Amino acid sequence: MIISIPSLKAKLKMKYLFLILFFTVNLIAQENESKKDTTATNSDRSLFIEDYNNQLNIKFDVSNEIENYYIPFDQGILNIRPNLGINYALVFNYRFVSLRLGIRPKPSSESIENKGKTNSFRMSIKFLFDKWNHQFEYNYIEGYYVNNSTDIFSELSGSDSNRHVQFPSLTTSIFSGSSLYKINKNYSLKATESQTEVQLKSIGTFMPRIDYRIYSIYGSELFINKQGEEIQRDHYNTYLGLNTVFNIGYYYTFVHKKNWYLNLFAIPGIGFDLYENTKVTMEDTSDNTYFDLLISFQTGAGLGYNSKRYYFGTEYNHRLTNDKYDGERIQFYTTKNEFHIFIGYRFKAPKSIRKSVDMIEEKVPMLNDRKKK
Repeated sequence: MIISIPSLKAKLKMKYLFLILFFTVNLIAQENESKKDTTATNSDRSLFIEDYNNQLNIKFDVSNEIENYYIPFDQGILNIRPNLGINYALVFNYRFVSLRLGIRPKPSSESIENKGKTNSFRMSIKFLFDKWNHQFEYNYIEGYYVNNSTDIFSELSGSDSNRHVQFPSLTTSIFSGSSLYKINKNYSLKATESQTEVQLKSIGTFMPRIDYRIYSIYGSELFINKQGEEIQRDHYNTYLGLNTVFNIGYYYTFVHKKNWYLNLFAIPGIGFDLYENTKVTMEDTSDNTYFDLLISFQTGAGLGYNSKRYYFGTEYNHRLTNDKYDGERIQFYTTKNEFHIFIGYRFKAPKSIRKSVDMIEEKVPMLNDRKKK
């Protein structure tokens, strides 16, 4: 769905009203909690956070994360998606490191016939420190299909709705990252990000954050029509760009009986998309550079259970942006509604892992200083 500017403004007003209310209620709650135990809040972090950093935990995560875009085409706007199903992942968390390895089940032969074959590789790693959190991810996908095929290609009207036009060579290569800073030392980001800590008391914090991605999109010069014929296009576009958003978010975790928690967050942001659009025709090739302003608003909630050995939970994330199609570019964001379900287990880390991380902590001054505290 493409969001128009007028509808975006109306939605943003509602979102910002919710944000102001959310901040006010939770700041009052946080202030009241601080008054109850001011000394503990300022000096005794252990009353708010239980540390499991020295235990290795493995998390199994299921999500509906699938990159999809709107791109310009001869007959209109194509909504392209990879032929990928639900995303499964194993996440390994130990001390300050969180490594995620994605697993995608192979589509059925019928699905490959109707939507084409997709090759993908995805890996992400997080570095979580006392105040800072850094995340880096690489996501490569080759092979897309047109989700709105019958709306764009007239020859598909009235045909089998399961059949889609395919772009077997269309490729997206994306390196993305984010860095955020936690202001309140008694708030545990690790409790919800890596489960190497447990939040013991309800508390919230502001978190400034920057998100960025370097992306390239190419390979749209060939597509496969309804009859299975390969069509070589006489003109097509490629993209290379940098997308950056600056955010200031507020996070709050409600804790019930030290084991159950409800995590809420709201993150408004503003940034830019700087990209080069290369137009290739039979006659020549031309490059044009564009600069677009981006406004975004992210909200989400997580509900879970934490014990000494195991944990489980679910998360929901939503993103609203003013990113729009203008005839020269792509609409470039992931699924606007994203779900996660996870379960994990903690146990003593193998000696080889402990020694490797110990060596890293000894070599890196920042980590070594933290260890001495």
